[in-house]
Amino acid sequence: MIVLSACGDRPTDMVLIPAGEFRLGVASVKDLPQFLPGAAANGNAQPLQSYSVEAFYIDAHEVTYQQFMRFKPQAKYPGGKPSEPIRGVNWYEADAYCLWVGKRLPTEFEWEKAARGQDERLFTWGNEFHENNANFGKTVRPVGSFEQDKSPFAVYDMNGNVSEWTASSYAPYPGSQYADKNFGKHLKVIRGGSFYKRRHGFMKEFVILPHRNSAPPAMRLADTGFRCAKSAPKSAQAPRSH
Repeated sequence: MIVLSACGDRPTDMVLIPAGEFRLGVASVKDLPQFLPGAAANGNAQPLQSYSVEAFYIDAHEVTYQQFMRFKPQAKYPGGKPSEPIRGVNWYEADAYCLWVGKRLPTEFEWEKAARGQDERLFTWGNEFHENNANFGKTVRPVGSFEQDKSPFAVYDMNGNVSEWTASSYAPYPGSQYADKNFGKHLKVIRGGSFYKRRHGFMKEFVILPHRNSAPPAMRLADTGFRCAKSAPKSAQAPRSH
């Protein structure tokens, strides 16, 4: 449920994600025949498992150019239309913005729960790929332009538009047997598909919600922005109308 106005300790324009378990990651490649051979790209998101997170709030939309310019008014980034998601910012800038507004970047586990809900879906709308349900096109679009790209918790643009920085360093999942020489605190995890994926040879395996990408925190990526999160008090309940 989206919080549209401030009430007590509730942050504005954010969605409350309740505490509890969800299904994290993907099953082994042999269990995803519809995605072969590209499913091998998601070995770092295995094994599929139950994972619990505390209650938290997350922005219903990606941070826009207009919002970010209030924080860094002299900066220049790609695009520039007020309602488009900010992109081309590095991890440090994204982290600093969230702190500036009294929030923080979401962990990748929080991001995945907010995107997938609790039914193990691969896309915000379900398990079948529909290219027109999210912005996988040639240009970025204003936030919230694709009603189908809305998670079970009503969080928008988690499958397309721009990919998003998270707070997490790139590391193996609990119980993982996957080996990657790039694991380490020198890389930050990026989640979600983007409009730019076409330029890399579009494969639906790279836009499923469990897909994990990573980059050095100082890198600026033309298809990557962010949204903020905020820890919720343990007593947090679904917001009521006023």
